[in-house]
Amino acid sequence: MPPYRWIEPRPNAQLDDFGLDSPLLAAILARRGVGSAAQAAAFLAPELGQLGDPYDLPDLDLAVARIRAALRRGTPIAVFGDYDADGVSATAMLVRALRGVGGQVRPVLPHRVRDGYGLNRGAVGRIAADGAGLLIAVDCGTGNAAELALAHQHGLATIVLDHHHVVDDELPGTAFVSSHRPGARGFRDFCAAGVTFQLVRALLGDDEAQRYLPLAALATVADVVPLLGANRAIVALGLARFTQAQPGLLALARQAGVRPEALSSRDLGFALGPRINAAGRIDDPGLALDLLLTEERSRALELAQELGRLNAERQRQVEALLREAEEVLASPEEQPLIVVSHPGWNVGLVGLAASRLSERYGRPALVLAEENGRSRGSARSIAGFNIVEALGECHDLLEAYGGHSQAAGLTLRSERRAELVERLHTLAGAAFGPLGPRRELTLDAELTRSELTLASARLLRRLEPLGHGNPAPRLLLRGARLHAVQPTRDGKHLRFRVAAERGRSVKGIYFGGAERADLLSAGRPLDLALTLKLNTWNGAVEPEVELLDARLAAGEV
Repeated sequence: MPPYRWIEPRPNAQLDDFGLDSPLLAAILARRGVGSAAQAAAFLAPELGQLGDPYDLPDLDLAVARIRAALRRGTPIAVFGDYDADGVSATAMLVRALRGVGGQVRPVLPHRVRDGYGLNRGAVGRIAADGAGLLIAVDCGTGNAAELALAHQHGLATIVLDHHHVVDDELPGTAFVSSHRPGARGFRDFCAAGVTFQLVRALLGDDEAQRYLPLAALATVADVVPLLGANRAIVALGLARFTQAQPGLLALARQAGVRPEALSSRDLGFALGPRINAAGRIDDPGLALDLLLTEERSRALELAQELGRLNAERQRQVEALLREAEEVLASPEEQPLIVVSHPGWNVGLVGLAASRLSERYGRPALVLAEENGRSRGSARSIAGFNIVEALGECHDLLEAYGGHSQAAGLTLRSERRAELVERLHTLAGAAFGPLGPRRELTLDAELTRSELTLASARLLRRLEPLGHGNPAPRLLLRGARLHAVQPTRDGKHLRFRVAAERGRSVKGIYFGGAERADLLSAGRPLDLALTLKLNTWNGAVEPEVELLDARLAAGEV
């Protein structure tokens, strides 16, 4: 695994900074761009007003007018979504909202393997034949100008609600509502469900729209957009209302073993989101959509159980795919970018494999599935390399591509794969320089041994919701002493205790740290990069350290 380059924190803020009584909390907020007491208050207590004016989204007024006209005339509406958690959640949100005001709405989701991503000509033809007069594309459509033109030929009015990379700022004849259009002030980091929630606010008003916040929160976390600003407010408010969510979400939480009243952003990202995604990855995304649309508790429980089963199978298949990928990888540490392909791989799982490989080797990764002369797959990247822009530099080799800076999908003829790899290696090499990719570890603040306490761990909970863009605070503890260092049962991780004040010690875990057991067991003072969390077990609550990296303390050789 490539080494981290530590970016050390500034000295902790003074007690009166931001009007807080904790220099630790103030230092973390300052590291995350908070510059005033008012900003600190907004960060720590998100409100609906932080979501801005929906009409600041380009074409939202036109989209609202078209929907209201369809509702007024009784025109059937088709909502065409995507098969991932963002697309399914946004589709369910819009369908529920429009049906709630009397709309005749039919949802349509593509199948990942049969149809691929985005609008397709066959679906447009079927939607028109079914009598729809308005087509709303959700979490897709930005790259579907030809399919939207076909819809117009069939007499369909069209709306796009999307957040993907925009090449052309206009889609003629379409109400193009995108967080990535140049005029989308303050919404650039929204996922599709965030964009859809703004439309629902404009249609229904804030009081009615708030019932859809749990769906928007789930999608925002699952789609790994930054949990800052308006996104942070969506997730915080959605979690606060989760006990009032629709039956499907409540059933899914219980099936995943988490209590709706104590749900965290981590639960959305690692328990609920993967279960929604599992349907589209290895089966039919309609199962997940049915779960989010049903009002019957018994049906919700049945569908939640099925999604739990699919998620377990998805996990097994991803592990098998990763083992195969590792077998064919050649010197990944020596390449600025990893590319691996194989016939027969499930195209619904390659994105997960790319993410795991990128994390493991600290560099961008592409994983492609080969079939019938084509390679389809996904890319994941790291800071310093915008993968969708890199694919744009290679657009002449690709049949299709799209995504954002850290994640993208692509399709190309297999005979062009070698040329694509060569070009991407050149682009990544230029971006990272002669030393190659190096993962950076930005530390938010210094922690003292006296702050290794339950009170500190509880204090840090005020920074929830945590996730991409607002990760668990990463803290620097200098000159720490570890003892009771032991491997876990599977031999992959390390457990230990770190000395605090007055003879106390705190439990710790170092995931994937078994290969560094010699350093941690030597008994010498170490500088630790860590997170401090609450650990609840059998009713007892105590602080726990999760180690991210370690080095010999200053003066140690």
